[in-house]
Amino acid sequence: MIAVIDARRAANDALKAIVELSTSATEGGIAILALVDSSGNSQIVQQCYDSGATHYLDFADPGADLSLSIKYAYRYVENVRGGAERARHEQSMLTSADLQWSMALESVNESWVSDSLSKAIPHIDFKRYPATGIYRELSGEERKRVRGAMGRLRDGARQAAVPHQLDGRAVLHHLHEEAGRIFGRIEYLASSEDVDDWTGRDLLSGLRNTAAARFWIRRKLEAGSHPTLIAIGIKNFRMINAAFGRHAGDQLLRIVGHRLMDQTQRQYAGSQLVARLDGQNFLVALEDLQSSKISDFANDLIDSVFLGLQLEGRPINPVARAGVAIGNKDSSEKTLIRKAVLALAEATAADALPINFSTVTEADVHLEEVLEDQLAGAMGRGEIVIAFQPQIKVDTGQLMGAEALARWEHPGYGLLGASTLFAVAERAGVMESLSAQIHKQALTLAAGWPKSLGFLRLSINVTAGDLAVSAFEGNMKKLVANAGFEPHRLTLEITESELIGNLTASANMLQRLRTAGVRIAIDDFGTGYSSLSYLKKLPVDYLKIDSGLTGDISGSAKDQVVVRSIIDMAHSLDLSVIAEGVETEGQLEALAELGCEYFQGFLRSGPLSPDEFEAYALRSN
Repeated sequence: MIAVIDARRAANDALKAIVELSTSATEGGIAILALVDSSGNSQIVQQCYDSGATHYLDFADPGADLSLSIKYAYRYVENVRGGAERARHEQSMLTSADLQWSMALESVNESWVSDSLSKAIPHIDFKRYPATGIYRELSGEERKRVRGAMGRLRDGARQAAVPHQLDGRAVLHHLHEEAGRIFGRIEYLASSEDVDDWTGRDLLSGLRNTAAARFWIRRKLEAGSHPTLIAIGIKNFRMINAAFGRHAGDQLLRIVGHRLMDQTQRQYAGSQLVARLDGQNFLVALEDLQSSKISDFANDLIDSVFLGLQLEGRPINPVARAGVAIGNKDSSEKTLIRKAVLALAEATAADALPINFSTVTEADVHLEEVLEDQLAGAMGRGEIVIAFQPQIKVDTGQLMGAEALARWEHPGYGLLGASTLFAVAERAGVMESLSAQIHKQALTLAAGWPKSLGFLRLSINVTAGDLAVSAFEGNMKKLVANAGFEPHRLTLEITESELIGNLTASANMLQRLRTAGVRIAIDDFGTGYSSLSYLKKLPVDYLKIDSGLTGDISGSAKDQVVVRSIIDMAHSLDLSVIAEGVETEGQLEALAELGCEYFQGFLRSGPLSPDEFEAYALRSN
């Protein structure tokens, strides 16, 4: 990503090498750092720039610092990573930054300076010098860098970057040419004390990665500090990805990353770090921020970063959530990050305040880590077990089938429910293999039911992640065949609380399974992302009403309106309805009056072990 050319002893060879490299460097986002000594050749700096170098380090300067020069070069690489494709979208990043200016190439008088930039450095008279106000503040050496960078733009380079001091702070000035105008964007740089190994960067956003974040946090904890961690995530990122496309989603992550870095450096003068953890999640770490100021800081940060965002000229409204964790003498970098991430997960799951402070103990976090470490082994040891919840006809009370539910029979902590199991699997990255194992176990157990129970249906849960696997259809057909279970007795319950990425491809896949005899249900209907679009596009046979809706059905007439509308809509589409969470006779009577066909819930039976279910089914039969 950075080519270092030593031009001090073999200038001609170095200049030739720079020329050869620069043909691909401009489009490939490569920085060319030339090492020179102007005391022996006063023209060497200009010669290097003319040949295509993006940066130089003059050893005639007693303050020459190679590590700092590499840092500047790397920040340049981060800004242009992706080459031509990235450069084409640079303008959308510039419009999201607020310390910016622009001017026409043909006329310096056609200039514009953002209000935020004017306010950030009020002593510069931008009305008198709109395009040259900052330039007039620079040292002679810094002006030479600007002239070199502008020369590169005139020669056809898409972007350039100039490091300099602005109002006593180190900044990197990004320059970009688009449609006859020069655009400038100013990025404040962290102090050199906070710059770790420059390779510890996330390639998409240019921020520090998780490994670099752990190193920074560990160093602060060892020094006796109590760092504050703010994990920030975009709650509706998958919906944005689905609506705008993956490229736009990546662009959003880059914009958010740059804004987080810029705003954090402006709002907090102390030691800090901004990193991308994974997916749509970021981490802001601050050394010894006063506890009374954390909430205001986090709220201000979210407001300044996420308001007014646009993608490709279209307004976009990401929903930001944050989890906060504060280090103490017992913290490790791993557990502290985990506490912040768990707090973020709670904030994301809730619809209350956007910022959630961690309340879990170090012991709680340790338990989470233990479970994650043990899950893969538990799958191999047979600790993942299946429970069957009976599904019953509303009008006759006859047993018609069962939903397979997974449990973790932990030798130390007892029976762990599905919510814990799947949350641990998600964090451990074993969801796909866990789901396949559950499907196999459920089908095998159901295939072993007595012949007298051969009329019973089996329902198994399928997630959006399952449907995203291209081999899902073939794998499911193979599992059914190997188990010896009849496809026409199988129902796949699609979890509607998860957004299906490619709805059309999933619909085609499910239709082929349906043609083979399998039936399709939408689970938790009415509580997820896109119920009506699911009904329109997916080949559906059943709707399952979420227990949260069923619980109020025996109350006032108003409470029954939503359930009645779902049942009426389902019947108009020739679909059957299964109600979950039925616990009282009043609820069952109300469902019967509304025409609901099937139900499940503790009124008749909770989840049963395979042996218990078989005995229950035989008695019912």
